[in-house]
Amino acid sequence: MDSAAATPTETVRNNRSTVSSTWEKRMDSSIDPVFELLEQNASWWEQAALTCEHIAANHGLGTREEWQLMGAVYRERAQKHAQILDQLRRNGINPQR
Repeated sequence: MDSAAATPTETVRNNRSTVSSTWEKRMDSSIDPVFELLEQNASWWEQAALTCEHIAANHGLGTREEWQLMGAVYRERAQKHAQILDQLRRNGINPQR
């Protein structure tokens, strides 16, 4: 479409589309570090849960329950991070990697 022949409404729509496209590209690239942080946190929380469970298996009663509880809390954190990532992806927000 020739912009000289475009109506004012068409020109505004084209400009909005260009602005929207530019904003979306910036938004997509600006969330990459957020995705990376969430992915790393989910992994680290899961590793912490496994470590606590391993320690709990080698301790007696009382101490074992404390380590098991910490492991459960860490696993919950890992799951929450994974859920946030899944929700972002379902909403069409994905890292550019």
